[in-house]
Amino acid sequence: MSLDLIDRKFIADATGLAQAYVTDRLTKRPDFPKPVLRLSRKVVKWARADFDKWFAAQGRRAAR
Repeated sequence: MSLDLIDRKFIADATGLAQAYVTDRLTKRPDFPKPVLRLSRKVVKWARADFDKWFAAQGRRAAR
């Protein structure tokens, strides 16, 4: 089984947010998934499944 990894650009595209905002704010939120790979400050990857789960929960919160 392979792990589908995503980066900040993918997250920015998926959320419609600026990549700088994703880097500076979104990924530092306590409820945002923790990275599964951190090679440097610039090379950070998240599990796609973790992001998808978090993103789906954001839609439910906004609908309340």
